[in-house]
Amino acid sequence: MIGILGGTFDPIHNGHLQIATQAVSRLPLSQVQFMPCALPVHRDRPHASAKQRCAMIDMVLAGHPELVLNTLEIDRAGPSYTIDSLLQIRRHGDQPLALLLGTDAFNGFAGWKQPQQILELAHLVVCIRPGVEVDPTLFPERRVDAAHQLQEQAAGAILLLEADAIDCSSSEVRAALAKGDIPRQWLHSAVADYIQTHHLYRRSGD
Repeated sequence: MIGILGGTFDPIHNGHLQIATQAVSRLPLSQVQFMPCALPVHRDRPHASAKQRCAMIDMVLAGHPELVLNTLEIDRAGPSYTIDSLLQIRRHGDQPLALLLGTDAFNGFAGWKQPQQILELAHLVVCIRPGVEVDPTLFPERRVDAAHQLQEQAAGAILLLEADAIDCSSSEVRAALAKGDIPRQWLHSAVADYIQTHHLYRRSGD
């Protein structure tokens, strides 16, 4: 089974890495693919370019053979819809897929493009962040209680995973960077250096 972790990764931070490594250790996954979007549908356009975001992801994944960069959405360009990406991945392989989501993303999942079709292609693993409640009305009939149950069907199961994730977000990282701070406690050292060298995320005129 392959885990898919999508997002803008603008920039990638330690919370992303921790969620992915915990998913590999606690779920029946052979790998987790980091899939940065080209043009997000439900949020603002990324501040860093696709090339810069991919470069930072590569820096973080170095030394983690079970974690790989998937540039499918970057290469496709245009609005990044998960259903399109899963269909494209399916055409090139038959391994079961598990889409890794944060709680906020899952709570808005019904508003995604073709959510029922997504559930026909992949399982959902909802990585619960502290202080954020999961909507109990969303697909309760698809919930499973344990990781091994994901292997009992090809797709469509939903597992809530209480991950010990670092409580930070890309927006918090960008806010610090905009003020001229480099929040190294939340960033891989190579990413922090890259951001500093290329003057990324600074307010205009700084």
